[in-house]
Amino acid sequence: MSSGGLVWRSAEGDDAPAVSAAIDAWWPGRHIVHMVCPQLFEHFGDTCLLVEDERRAEGDRLVAFLLGMLSQRMPAAGYIHYAGVRPEYRGTGLGRQMYERFAEMTRARGRGEVFIETSTWNKESIAFHERMGFVFVPGDEVVDGLPVHHDTGGKGFDYVEMVWTL
Repeated sequence: MSSGGLVWRSAEGDDAPAVSAAIDAWWPGRHIVHMVCPQLFEHFGDTCLLVEDERRAEGDRLVAFLLGMLSQRMPAAGYIHYAGVRPEYRGTGLGRQMYERFAEMTRARGRGEVFIETSTWNKESIAFHERMGFVFVPGDEVVDGLPVHHDTGGKGFDYVEMVWTL
């Protein structure tokens, strides 16, 4: 689907390199690309969203992505593993639109909540999720006012977990 030069589509297995490159470029120095692998795109592509701007040069069109899936162990839940918006497209409502589309997919499959995890250092992400209506899930301990889940993304990668009731 296209809107104002933006093309929305589900992900394919061969989209992983572009998303990995975007993560490195959009969050330089954070070394967080290890959380994305081609199997996520291959096995969960129908619930993953990519947004490309067809006005940009070939190979540089990706402007937003959301890697979402339906939980296997929690039959009422969807899970957003990773989402991002190219820095110059932030503040345009694109992130909210991706989350709303994922929520629609989740609801259509009979699920009423969406979980996310985000890094404790990512204050912008935490604020975005709070504005969307997500609330914190209790963690291992409270650090700087946040309910932290230690080592969620590997040793030393602490996260907060949040849930959005649809």
